[in-house]
Amino acid sequence: MPAPTLTIFANFRINDQERFCRMRDSFLSFEDIDAQRWVINVRGKYNLETLFFLHDHLGEKLSAHVLEGRKGWFNDTRQLLEEIDTDFVLFWIEDHLNLVDVVIYDGILKEMAESKSEYLNYTWWFLGHSAKLYDGIPKKEYKHIEAFVLNENNAKNLSLLGRTPYLISIPSIFSTKLFKKIASKNDPRFRRWPKETPFDFEKKGTDYHWLPINMAISKAELFACIDDDQGISGYSLQSRGLYPQRVTREREKNDVRHAGLMRRIFRKILPKFIKTLLLRLSYYC
Repeated sequence: MPAPTLTIFANFRINDQERFCRMRDSFLSFEDIDAQRWVINVRGKYNLETLFFLHDHLGEKLSAHVLEGRKGWFNDTRQLLEEIDTDFVLFWIEDHLNLVDVVIYDGILKEMAESKSEYLNYTWWFLGHSAKLYDGIPKKEYKHIEAFVLNENNAKNLSLLGRTPYLISIPSIFSTKLFKKIASKNDPRFRRWPKETPFDFEKKGTDYHWLPINMAISKAELFACIDDDQGISGYSLQSRGLYPQRVTREREKNDVRHAGLMRRIFRKILPKFIKTLLLRLSYYC
């Protein structure tokens, strides 16, 4: 079997110096991965600075774009799909860092191809809790991964420290077929997130219509998030003391909270179901 081929894909917003620094550090942590192409779209004030940086390191491997249309993230992404013709796609998120020798990914991709796996989440290890999530499902074991079929029956029993985990998460390795299928479909039909964001790419723990999926999990932590513990104390790289806290996550949240006066009033006086409905309708504007 020939070695599986890989595209690194990103469509992210780099809008300030801190986000640029995190993107740079994330890239440097895995730049030597054996990928045939990097298809990168950058939005935000630091779009050109980001692409100049990436071109300096990647040269002709980089397919660079600055798409930011009014129709939103999915529409921009769909314009890039024809450039992806490899076996697998690694969906790169700029605030997660690689922690292992990139040679490991050669073995992971080979084993994913051998097991016909369509999906592997490469981060959110959560100090080992994420691997234990699938303990009750029969698996086929390989050197680097465990492979299994995630279906509706076994997905209903999944619980991560009392929470229902996502079936599909953005920072993952996908078969190109599955990646393009998700990017091409308007699912959910009623948006959960603003059209400018990629978050509707992810599938909630109750989105069973996406199952079954031939899934793989890594036997070891590969990447980790810089600043988000996701409620698991000591998980993020900053919590471990492995990344500087130039800007805390709490400050970023506070910046987002400074909404307009009318929006803050509506949040206080309207019933929850009305607020949810109006919010989701606003994602189409």
